[in-house]
Amino acid sequence: MKGGARAVLMDIIMKQWSPIELYILAFLILSIVFVREYPKDVRSLADTLLGKIGLFLIAMFVSMKYSWLNGLLIGILTLLLLSMSPRSTEGFHNSATKTKLVSEKRLWWGEAILNENPTLYEEDDVVTSAIQDGATTKPSSGMNGPK
Repeated sequence: MKGGARAVLMDIIMKQWSPIELYILAFLILSIVFVREYPKDVRSLADTLLGKIGLFLIAMFVSMKYSWLNGLLIGILTLLLLSMSPRSTEGFHNSATKTKLVSEKRLWWGEAILNENPTLYEEDDVVTSAIQDGATTKPSSGMNGPK
């Protein structure tokens, strides 16, 4: 910056904010920007009752102790953490399905192409059936139609 704007901005920073508030502000801005980088365990912990109460109390404490801007940013971070927390586990985790450990290293075509190394399969059988046209009243007459 050039001219008097730099002096005015530095004067405001020196009078209004202490260095700890600037560090908190920088940490909060970076946390909001990179909220997806938090591990899923941390995000799921924030979605518990204890996590929600803790984040609310931290937001209130920072708002009263430091500044309302930091409290607002903690509130935004809390909402982002809660909105991105995992709601269910991924995959087909049905207790009725049987899992099979991968004993041989012969990979399926899709696994070889995607460079995957699975440790167990949930289903390795494929059930197929003929294509049906969905007609329930009369059989399909083909492309030529009735004659």
